[in-house]
Amino acid sequence: MSEYVAVISLPTRAATYEEYSELKNTADTYGVISSALVERNADGTYDIPETTDGTTGTGTLSGSLIGMLVGVLGGPVGMLLGMSVGTATGALVDASNLDDSDDVISLFAQQLPPGNNAIIVQTEEPTTDALDAQVARAGGRIARRPLDEVLSELEAQQDAADAAAKAARKAAHEQKKQERHEKNEDRINALKAKFQRD
Repeated sequence: MSEYVAVISLPTRAATYEEYSELKNTADTYGVISSALVERNADGTYDIPETTDGTTGTGTLSGSLIGMLVGVLGGPVGMLLGMSVGTATGALVDASNLDDSDDVISLFAQQLPPGNNAIIVQTEEPTTDALDAQVARAGGRIARRPLDEVLSELEAQQDAADAAAKAARKAAHEQKKQERHEKNEDRINALKAKFQRD
């Protein structure tokens, strides 16, 4: 069995809700381990109105793989909305600024343009034929990547976010150090001026 993460997009928002319900009710048939119906608002922010684990709203799934992926897709905006830990990795990537490369985040972001919705699923499938056929019957399309590829990219995003945070802390420390030095120089010069007058 192969493990995947996939984004399923359909022609209309209503069709996406119908397909989500179908997949939720027949998850075992298609090897669906977990799923989320994700909406991308016109301003690029994300909402998760339905998930297979009962978590809904603007928060991501409590540390789940899909939650982390939505967090990365949500980028810095997700952080401003107070999303859960999964979105911490999103501080580095803003889906609206991605190019047409073949990385996982770019591919998934392209499947979910602003104003649309899609289904994100984690699957364990002996073959992709059954789910592909179901999505085709519903008039949709599916973008699928191996789970290990998705995990590797999320790990790389987290490593990059950690490195960026460390660099930001170092830069802030250096700036404060420079400001203290300049302030001390000003104080020394003021004292020199006083002593020269006396």
